[in-house]
Amino acid sequence: MLVIVLGIVIVALDQLTKWLVYSRMDLFAEIPVIQGFFSLEYVRNPGASFGMLANQRWLFIAIGLAASAAMLYYSRQDEAKQGVVPWSLGLLLGGTIGNLIDRMITGEVVDFFLFYWRDYRFPNFNVADIAINVGVGLFILHLIFTGEKAKREGA
Repeated sequence: MLVIVLGIVIVALDQLTKWLVYSRMDLFAEIPVIQGFFSLEYVRNPGASFGMLANQRWLFIAIGLAASAAMLYYSRQDEAKQGVVPWSLGLLLGGTIGNLIDRMITGEVVDFFLFYWRDYRFPNFNVADIAINVGVGLFILHLIFTGEKAKREGA
């Protein structure tokens, strides 16, 4: 249940923030938040992370649907109800669906967080991207710690 509730919260937060950006900012407009470090900049990304595989809309939709179905299936397994796994799956599910909605409607994802330092600009991202990355990080930590525990118990 936590997976679904957290997923819904992430989708709602992601879609609300994207709506605020595209309804109030012009494309490529930038609002400095922390001068020289962080801005809100409205861009559209037709690809995956860092713009890879641009304009592969149907591929991303198929992957997003398959990944969402797999996460929902896995979330029903006993091992997925332990520790940080439900949190990880909820974040991953919400982030995946948040970006999937954009891809299904427009074929592009709304990105707006921009971090930069002098001439370096990290690629723009959104709330769904944050949720996906935190979800992956939590799942990796789960794998590391459960692997270590299994080694200790097996030794």
